[in-house]
Amino acid sequence: MDALIGCWHLEYADPALGMDEPAEIEFMRDGQLIYSIDASDKWQIMRLRYRIEGSDLVTDQPSSPKEERTAFFLEGIDKLVLDYGGAKASFVRGDKRAPAV
Repeated sequence: MDALIGCWHLEYADPALGMDEPAEIEFMRDGQLIYSIDASDKWQIMRLRYRIEGSDLVTDQPSSPKEERTAFFLEGIDKLVLDYGGAKASFVRGDKRAPAV
């Protein structure tokens, strides 16, 4: 889905998700997804693969293979909402902040 391509910054996360640090998701056209967390003193960066199946984002981390499915939807063109079984996290489009990998 081309609408996801680019960088998205965590705007809000349900407290139950424990997503307290600033984070960004970068979707690339070739199926790579880079999830980065700004842990104050350094960035934690995870390289994943992704694909879209219906309204699910399916991710897999090649270094520790296990598919994860997360429902998602877009609000307009600049807000991405991930739904983890009712607990939601929203991301807004923005410039990449994490170091390039």
